[in-house]
Amino acid sequence: MVGKLTWYKATSSIVCALMNEGKYFNKQECLKRAIDDKHGIPSNFKSTNRMATGDLLEPVLIREAVKRLGITDIDVDIDYKIEHPLLPLEASLDGLVIANDVEVKENSDNGIFLPHATKLTLNGKIPVECKVTSEFPKSEPPTWLGVHQLMTSMEILDAEYGILVVLWQGTDFRTYVYKRQPDYAEKLKKVVLDFDRRVEEEDWYIPECTEDAYMIFDTAKDDENVMILEEDVVEDIDQYMTLKDVAAQAERAADLCLTNLMVSMGNYSKARSADYKVDWGTRNYKATEEKVVPAKEARSIRLKKPIIKRIG
Repeated sequence: MVGKLTWYKATSSIVCALMNEGKYFNKQECLKRAIDDKHGIPSNFKSTNRMATGDLLEPVLIREAVKRLGITDIDVDIDYKIEHPLLPLEASLDGLVIANDVEVKENSDNGIFLPHATKLTLNGKIPVECKVTSEFPKSEPPTWLGVHQLMTSMEILDAEYGILVVLWQGTDFRTYVYKRQPDYAEKLKKVVLDFDRRVEEEDWYIPECTEDAYMIFDTAKDDENVMILEEDVVEDIDQYMTLKDVAAQAERAADLCLTNLMVSMGNYSKARSADYKVDWGTRNYKATEEKVVPAKEARSIRLKKPIIKRIG
């Protein structure tokens, strides 16, 4: 497979976020990376050990999956990206197979599932997406776990079918065969063109959390000018401070309840009732060598959140 080569253009890997269904990143973060990429600012993205392990297992898992499906024409060494003929959209494929009247039926014993049908006859080019996850198995993968990625590749290739291979929890191996959804192309077009426009115009999505706001305004003016807040913003501050007080009271009440539980258990490590199981055991740590923390240069970064204090 080809890694993500650019953030400037929408790719299949971020479509889940653009459709507000991402788990590990959101559309504001994708937009931030795209705008940075446009200005030549390198991404700080780094591959993790888990990601490297997934890349290592992909060819093996894909070959086994298509073998179970009865497909013989397979390519798992794809070193190029595919591009949509009409949209500013690209994708990298984990695998690509070609089927000729291959009949597939759902077979849970063999790990084969058909989310949109009970029987399919596969023909033509079929993109393959592979995921290795620590998530617990589900009858159908969540949309962020390769589904949007696969659906996008199907649209780019104009393919009627797609194959998603998932290794759950390291042992539960499942293959999901999807049929192209007639309404997906329009949904995809809408979010991709909107993303492309926002990158060009540097028009941020409406912030939905403090992290979003921080990404947009990550630098502060080095002057002594003070902004005078509008009344509606003051109302937001009033409500924020009230909610913080309520949350703090709730946290103290919850801590007291937990204290009562701990006193009741005493030295017991386990307890239970009809509705609850409680484990208050020990956690063991292996001995580790002393580590020297490397020196860091002096730097200044903006606070992630503003600090508010009551006056008077």
